[in-house]
Amino acid sequence: MVGTLIKTDTIDGLFIGLIKEHFYCKEDGFISIEVTWNDCDETTETFRDDEGDYDSAIYHFYENNRWWRIDTNFYMFKRVLEDNYEYR
Repeated sequence: MVGTLIKTDTIDGLFIGLIKEHFYCKEDGFISIEVTWNDCDETTETFRDDEGDYDSAIYHFYENNRWWRIDTNFYMFKRVLEDNYEYR
C-alpha cells in the first residue's frame, strides 16, 4: 500500500520508508515490498512467514499509532497491506 510506513535501525542509522507496492506469494509464504526510504534510496525487501529470526536488521511497520515488528507480526503486516490495497 502506498503510504504504509516501515522503519529499520541499522549500523548506518535509522531509516524510515514508504511502501510503494507489495506482493504476497502464498505458495512460498513471503511478502515482497518496494520501499522508498528517507535517504531517497529505493529497495525491495522480502519477508517470510516462517522466519522469526532475521540475520539482518529488524523491520517495523506502522499501524494504529504504533510500530509493530514484522518478524513477529507477519500476518498482521500482510493484512494491513491487503486492507489498505483495497482503498487505492
